[in-house]
Amino acid sequence: MELTLEKHDQMMLFKISNGEDLKKEFCTKLPIVDIIEQMGSFVSQKYKTNIKEIEMKNGSYAATKRFVGLATVNKLKTGWSRQLLQTIVRLDLKYVEELISLKQADLEEFNERIGIPRNSLLDRLSEKQRHHCSILKCPMGRNDSIEKSRATPVVHPQLNVCVDHFKKNTAFTDGRYKSSQEIRKAYEKAPRVSFKDVTKSKVETPEFTNKGSKKLREQHGLSLCIIGAAGAGKTTMTKRMVTTCMDEKKMPFLIPFAQIDKDERWSVKTLLTKFLCRFHDLKPSEEEIDEAFHWILANQEKCFLIFDGLDQSSFVISNEPIENPDINDEFLPGDLMSLLLSRKFLPNTRIAVTSRPHSLVQFAPAIQPDIVVFLNDLLSDDVEKLMNHYLDNGTASEMLEKLRTKSPRIHQLTRNPLLLRLIALLSNEKGENVWTYVSTIAKLFFEVVDLLQLSAHHERGDIDVEVLNRKLAAMAFYKIIEGSVVFEQSDLERYGLSGENVQDFLFGVLSSNHNNRTSNNALLVGLLEVFFYFHHQSTQEFFSARFVLEQLPVGEFEEFVGKLFPRLEKGADGKLKVGEDSFANLRVFVIGMVNEMKNRHQLDEDEILRKKNIFINFLCDHLRQLFVEEARGVMEHQRQMWVDMMDFRDEELNREIRQHLNDFNFLFNFGYLPVAAHREGFFHFMQHFVSNVRYLWLDIDEWSDDEIRRLFQSIQSSTAKIEEMEILMNPQQLEQWSDHVVAILPHLTRKLELVLDGDVDERTCSCVNLELRFLGGDERACRKLKEGIINFDTSNLQTEELKVEVVEIRGIGHTLLDVVLRRGQPPQFNN
Repeated sequence: MELTLEKHDQMMLFKISNGEDLKKEFCTKLPIVDIIEQMGSFVSQKYKTNIKEIEMKNGSYAATKRFVGLATVNKLKTGWSRQLLQTIVRLDLKYVEELISLKQADLEEFNERIGIPRNSLLDRLSEKQRHHCSILKCPMGRNDSIEKSRATPVVHPQLNVCVDHFKKNTAFTDGRYKSSQEIRKAYEKAPRVSFKDVTKSKVETPEFTNKGSKKLREQHGLSLCIIGAAGAGKTTMTKRMVTTCMDEKKMPFLIPFAQIDKDERWSVKTLLTKFLCRFHDLKPSEEEIDEAFHWILANQEKCFLIFDGLDQSSFVISNEPIENPDINDEFLPGDLMSLLLSRKFLPNTRIAVTSRPHSLVQFAPAIQPDIVVFLNDLLSDDVEKLMNHYLDNGTASEMLEKLRTKSPRIHQLTRNPLLLRLIALLSNEKGENVWTYVSTIAKLFFEVVDLLQLSAHHERGDIDVEVLNRKLAAMAFYKIIEGSVVFEQSDLERYGLSGENVQDFLFGVLSSNHNNRTSNNALLVGLLEVFFYFHHQSTQEFFSARFVLEQLPVGEFEEFVGKLFPRLEKGADGKLKVGEDSFANLRVFVIGMVNEMKNRHQLDEDEILRKKNIFINFLCDHLRQLFVEEARGVMEHQRQMWVDMMDFRDEELNREIRQHLNDFNFLFNFGYLPVAAHREGFFHFMQHFVSNVRYLWLDIDEWSDDEIRRLFQSIQSSTAKIEEMEILMNPQQLEQWSDHVVAILPHLTRKLELVLDGDVDERTCSCVNLELRFLGGDERACRKLKEGIINFDTSNLQTEELKVEVVEIRGIGHTLLDVVLRRGQPPQFNN
């Protein structure tokens, strides 16, 4: 083996230290005083004297250990290991020579263990961290079993780079209340990076090739901040980062901000060693701490510092890093983190900080991370993997498909790891009856809240559950009205609440002027000055909606309901425009609460009736303004209202809404509906709320068979009369669904136009009602549809007479088929 002097020294030290038996034998057999006398300048006179004194006082074994310790902390001259071997050979110490001579197997083990000896402090710390990171938490606040944690599929949320994060503030970092749609939209075009980019894992083919991805893969000494909402998976991701680093021969250091005392001084060495040893209940010697830190300094590119939960920190990171600091000095945590983030210490080590978005807003340029990464939603495949793991019965694909069709809003929530697990937990508790509870998002949260309040730690509270819920609802609502998701201790006190009372739903974060050392438990029981956040924004919205329906006086209710719907105004071009939809999420919960009014709330019947009528009036007025000819510019909001109204499940309530809209002619000028949730929303809306349609245009060419079936069923099962309907489909669909096309004829009053996408011959036709035009098709499709018209019972027509005309428009536009349908008479073919 050809090794550099430095590499030879590292390997020699590794071999001597890699196992207590060898180290003990080496220290016992080596005549250390004779050795150091012949090693010349490789051991300074100062240390020679020190070693001799130890030998005289404590014997050769202790003196040799001192020699090894000096080598570990780089107090010997580079090349000392070769000089040691040469000296051993000269002294004819063959047994010792054989004991420590380097072999190929030593090199392989050195590389495998990245130079960390067995049972050294870093080795023990690695094992402690691996064990800690192998245990995940359930939503009830308890640890999962090791077996369940290890069996949990390794999935990661989508990771988006926040380009120019500190200039554009794209993550709403100031604690403002924003709808989830607005947050998602801020990142929908943001470049993506992979988990392997974050951990700088070796991959043959990178998943992404954008600037952020390349930077993460190519530069190790980066600082990055990983931001995300509560429940997005930040802490779980840090644990995955630790185990991934270990598997890939790196040394991670996972440090929770909440455990760092703001008044306790730390050096880099003591933070990475003593602090973590205390956290993991290790008791190292000073010699072991020195050895560990010198390995860190010599192997910065193999280290990864991970600080979890900046928003839980008891201190503020200084925006002005100290000038000319000494790495051996001790600093307050705010200054030490400032020095690490500014890269004055350990510049070649990657540093990651996790946080909710708002905690970064005050970072000055000197400490701003090189990259900010946002934890977005889980991908569909990963949602299914996790759901399969957490469900006790049934399959995830079956449940997710039902959620997609029955409640797209809840289906969307499964992309958040925390809420996914709560939904799975509810399914395990309720079994097949779960569909009773997940029909609307409001019902889901009612049940989830009940589950959480039945957990063991809730029993320690000193407040009645119903009283607690009313206070939480009031507090949540008025904060949303303020436009905030941040609760101060004074907010809790105003409603007579403590940290212990709210621990099921709110997460405590130490404020920056806290003066005492604390633990996670202290955050929850209200002993300290803290900020609070609901575990997920949807929970705050749920409690706010409860307040609106249960406690808000009727007059104030009427005033607030007007704010639930965005303003619709015509622009200078005459097109309708939608204003800011600030309460889009809250609107869905209020819809669910209105739906549940008569079942869940013990309100005065007169108050129930008045609030319900107020809400229906506002809703119907909004719909009348929305589905009109000038609405091409607000189609996204139209589609969103379809999905929102899927949470109306009470048939009596649905009939009332339809009655309010009975005289209104809807205009659905959509064409293509690429989002499955919008299609599901349309089916529900058409079936339950529509009586008259002036015009409906849909492109169903890429729809599934099940969706096409539900389209026709929603029309057939409704009472709607449709004046004009245009459907774009392919010839195969026409042949397959011609019977359904004929079946909806009784709902048409003027025209159904089928536009076929495909090749056409002169005999090809697709026809219903007044006009049919062709961009493609085949003879079989036309024949089957024609047979359907021949057999159609014209007594079911909405009008006295309909003219059916098939026109070939490819060429000269001559008529291919001319049929007159009169009520109660057979079709009359004129050609």
